[in-house]
Amino acid sequence: GAFVGALGVVGKIAIGLALNALTPKPKLLGANRGYQVNSKGSALDHQIIYGKMRVGGAIVYDGSTGTNNKFFHRIIAVAGHEVESFDQIYINDEVVTLDSSGNVTAPSKYVKTTTTRTRVEDSSGEKSWDVQSTTQYLVRFKLHNGSPTQVADADLVAESGQWTSEHKLSGIAYMYVRLQHDADAFPNGMPTITAEVKGKKVYNPATSTTAWSDNPALCLRDYLTSSYGIAEDAANIDDTLVIAAANVCDQTSTDAGTTRYTCNGAFTTASTPYDMINGMLTSMDGSLWYAQGSWRMKPAYWTAPVLDLNEDDLRSSVSVSTRHSRRNNFNTVKGTF
Repeated sequence: GAFVGALGVVGKIAIGLALNALTPKPKLLGANRGYQVNSKGSALDHQIIYGKMRVGGAIVYDGSTGTNNKFFHRIIAVAGHEVESFDQIYINDEVVTLDSSGNVTAPSKYVKTTTTRTRVEDSSGEKSWDVQSTTQYLVRFKLHNGSPTQVADADLVAESGQWTSEHKLSGIAYMYVRLQHDADAFPNGMPTITAEVKGKKVYNPATSTTAWSDNPALCLRDYLTSSYGIAEDAANIDDTLVIAAANVCDQTSTDAGTTRYTCNGAFTTASTPYDMINGMLTSMDGSLWYAQGSWRMKPAYWTAPVLDLNEDDLRSSVSVSTRHSRRNNFNTVKGTF
């Protein structure tokens, strides 16, 4: 009886393991959409951006400086690769304007002007008011595109004793923002900071150059050859078909003047290659397959027919069977794997 009972437990464990292996794994929520807000964690996934996309990022540093912690410093990593540019910065869904030093000059609530009036007397004894105005910018941005050779942010190194010249974040595109405490400008506490970013630079086999592009075929080729994708050798990509696909994607519409297909989106490295390849293919309604040692792709587009099939091409006349005798009936067994 004990042996049978133990066998039953072992059997249940084996069945449970088998069912667990066969059950589809749940998709990570939001992994194929990137960071839409700012996320905090001890080990966050890198974000990948193709084309142009408004994104949040992973918070990799928080610190404060000044009397009574007057200034708050935050670094938000937006991509695990070099990006083309930061086109727009948002604070709580408002587009902000930056001056050449990175200070936010608009909206006006992020700029505080203090006026002081001092009574002065000149050499003749005549008295007058000396008026002095001081402008304080409550928010300052420093944007780093993620070059492999970029250096640590000089302002943060100078103002913080925790961030040093060794904190380069090489190959990481990030925003460094410094905020000055002000209850009127930030009534709800720390704001959400996002940016519209032109993402990764991709290789174009037609020109042998690497530059930013939202062409789906070039973005897909980049994913196939990247370490966070399937890390395929470039020699195993059919670049003749990539060039043909890229040309189709770049065709312009005579009505709108825009290209036929574009790829604009973000995802994290938590996404599986299967999900990401299928997602990127939807941007050109295309197909990807592996044949004769090479990855090949094709976007959706109309081509002129090369062959006409009609009744003359049938091997025999059409026959219709409307009923089977019971002797010719058969059972069907279908398995689910």
